[in-house]
Amino acid sequence: MPKSYTYRQVIRRLKDHDKRFDVYQDRGKGSERIIFHPDIDGVERSIPIKHHGAGTDIYVGELKAIIRRFNLPHDFFN
Repeated sequence: MPKSYTYRQVIRRLKDHDKRFDVYQDRGKGSERIIFHPDIDGVERSIPIKHHGAGTDIYVGELKAIIRRFNLPHDFFN
């Protein structure tokens, strides 16, 4: 797994995987955005990620949390 992806790369990859992923801008606290999916194994799921611009680095720990939360393949960000 790479050390980091940019915010833009993460969102693009998620939306390419499934168009139902959505990003809420005004619901996170401070500089966070909420990534939301309406149906992961029959349940709505969301996770906050930091956003200080489109080039914000999203590091390995956050990438792994996204993989776990949305039941993505383990090599999704490779």
